[in-house]
Amino acid sequence: MAVENYIHDILNSPTYVFDQIIDKIIGNNIKHAKIELKRQSTDVDVVLFEAIKSILKDLREEEGVISRFLYSKFGIELRKNKRREQLIYLGSQLKTQHAKVKSELFRLYRQKERVSLSIVDLKRLSEGFKGKKFYFKDKKSLNKSKFYMKEIGIKIENLKECEIFLSSKYNNLSETEKMYDSMLKKIPRYHQLQVENHLLLIAPTKKK
Repeated sequence: MAVENYIHDILNSPTYVFDQIIDKIIGNNIKHAKIELKRQSTDVDVVLFEAIKSILKDLREEEGVISRFLYSKFGIELRKNKRREQLIYLGSQLKTQHAKVKSELFRLYRQKERVSLSIVDLKRLSEGFKGKKFYFKDKKSLNKSKFYMKEIGIKIENLKECEIFLSSKYNNLSETEKMYDSMLKKIPRYHQLQVENHLLLIAPTKKK
């Protein structure tokens, strides 16, 4: 059933019914968005990056092309190299941090998506009031409709502000994720590196 068909019932109900509808549409999205925006995003671990770059440089200087190729493609080591052991250890830390960044990105995306859906639903409700006003025969219903539309507009603006900040934070964190992804792929056989779960300290996401 179209939203317009409910408008008459909403206007003939107490104001708290309208408030309950708005609360139902928005839920805790603004509250959770603000919590998300206050969280400290993971930054690039400059020390870790530089350490990995240094070891990769040393490996290129100490090993020939054939040796690097055999290890990269087949995991064959012509001779043991302590630097490779260091790289595996640091690479695991890098992969752990990368996993944390990706988890943060997903959390931000989900929250941004919830806010966006609330905006869409509020706009639909507002359009319902706007379309219905041409059929009002009494001034009281018309004024009540205008008041509700104004309230909806305020809520939409609040949500849009949250959406903008969430998008900005998401975009900034995406750049960080790209840097981790790029660095990780420079490590030979990076796909075999293990995530250190005991270091992956990710705060649980609260359910709605």
